[in-house]
Amino acid sequence: MRRLRAPRTVAAAVVATVLLVVAGGLLYDVVAVRTGHQARRWRAELADELATRHLDDPAVLIGAGAGVLIGGWLLWLALAPGLRRWLPLRPHGETAVVIDRSGVAALLADRAAGLPGVEHLRVRVGRRRVRIALSGPADPASVERRLREELAAVTLARPLRLDVRTAGRRKRAGKAEDIEAGGGAE
Repeated sequence: MRRLRAPRTVAAAVVATVLLVVAGGLLYDVVAVRTGHQARRWRAELADELATRHLDDPAVLIGAGAGVLIGGWLLWLALAPGLRRWLPLRPHGETAVVIDRSGVAALLADRAAGLPGVEHLRVRVGRRRVRIALSGPADPASVERRLREELAAVTLARPLRLDVRTAGRRKRAGKAEDIEAGGGAE
C-alpha cells in the first residue's frame, strides 16, 4: 500500500542527500590529508577562494542570497502544517484514504445534536483523541456509547480515544454533587 506523505518529505530527503554527499566528500579528503596524502585540488582551491574573496564580491553575495532563500524555504517547510489535519482510514486494497479531522468532528456533532437532552456541545478532534464537551440533561455515558458506535463506523486506521464531558454542569451544581459522585465511584 502506498503511504500518503507531506510535500516536505521530498524536500527533506533531497537536502539530507546533498548534505550527506558534501559531508562525505569533505570527510574523505580530511582523512586522506591526515594519513599523509595531499589535499584534493577542489578543497585547496575552495580554501584559497574563501580566504581571498571580499564580502562585497558578486559571487559571495549571490551565494549568500541563495543560502538565505534555501534557508527560508526550509524554514517554511518546517513550519507548514503538512498532513496533520488528515486522519488515515483503514486501507482497502492498494488505496490510501484519509479523512479531514473537521469532517469527523462535524459527523460526531451532528449525531450528538440529535440525541435527547443535548442542548449544546463542542467537539474537538485531535490526532489521537476526540474531546466532546456537552451541556444539558443528557447522560454522558449514553452519549459516549452512541458516539463510540458512530466513531467505529468511520473505520479509522488507528482508533481515537473518546472523551465525553459535561460542560457547565459542575458550575451550576456546585461542589456537593462532585463529592457525592466521587464518593459513589470509590
